[in-house]
Parts: sequence; C-alpha cells; structure tokens
Amino acid sequence: MTTMSGTDDNESNGIAPAVAQQIDENLKRLYSDATSEDLPPSLTELLNALREKDAQEKSGDE
Repeated sequence: MTTMSGTDDNESNGIAPAVAQQIDENLKRLYSDATSEDLPPSLTELLNALREKDAQEKSGDE
C-alpha cells in the first residue's frame, strides 16, 4: 500500500496488503462521513467571531 508520503510501507509494519487496504477504505469512509456533517452551532459561532476579529485586525493594519 502506498501511504500519503508516497512510500510503500506494508513490509515494514507487518500488515497484510488486504488488511491495509481494508483499513484505508474504512478510514476514508469514516472521514468522508465526518466531513459531510454540519458543525455544531457553538463552533460555527466561534469560527464566525474569529473571522470577524481577523477581518477587523486586517482592516486596521492597512
């Protein structure tokens, strides 16, 4: 299996290729589902506040 770094590391970690492929597919499925979920309202509010603060700081620098 080729990792994100582009190296083939199955032999070095002792994981069978079929198992490594199954782990890879399961992780992709898990994170695909997670990225499609909405953020909690409290986190959305925090992000908006940080963006607003950042915009104010940038406009004050100019």
